[in-house]
Amino acid sequence: MRFRRNKKNANYPSPPNRQSEAPGPYLQAHKYSIQFDISPEISYLNESLPQLLPEFLPLFEGYPEGVWISQQAVEEGLDFCQVTFWVFAEEPDAIKVFSNWFQAFFRDEQVIDLLERFVKYALDDSDEIEVSLLDWARVHMTEEEVRQIAERERPPSKLAEKRR
Repeated sequence: MRFRRNKKNANYPSPPNRQSEAPGPYLQAHKYSIQFDISPEISYLNESLPQLLPEFLPLFEGYPEGVWISQQAVEEGLDFCQVTFWVFAEEPDAIKVFSNWFQAFFRDEQVIDLLERFVKYALDDSDEIEVSLLDWARVHMTEEEVRQIAERERPPSKLAEKRR
């Protein structure tokens, strides 16, 4: 957050450790997680299928404009599967709208059922396994981690310009 200087504080310089503003738009970035409980336990999980979950989100009604999903990963344990991904936006309002949409989206019973079935069929012996959506949340990251991940990401519009 930047504050305007008024006459009272105009003579005080910015702190020396403050970074200078980088040219161009600053990417907003949030990390999200979707976790499934699997019982009795995982035999084999085809990780490529759950990794697609974040890519399906833009297909659903109400998905906000101005955000994109990238850098998906799947982590599995004996009794869980966790899908993580990053959401990027050039505008702070767009990423806030996504955050609200994300929380509301996973409260829909039809969505929950669809996602649970999707993960279930990525497992071997899926007939004997029960999958339950356990949690969906924004993962809090340090400012440095967000800065590093944002530096590696390129906005889709910039990628299209480079291909021309």
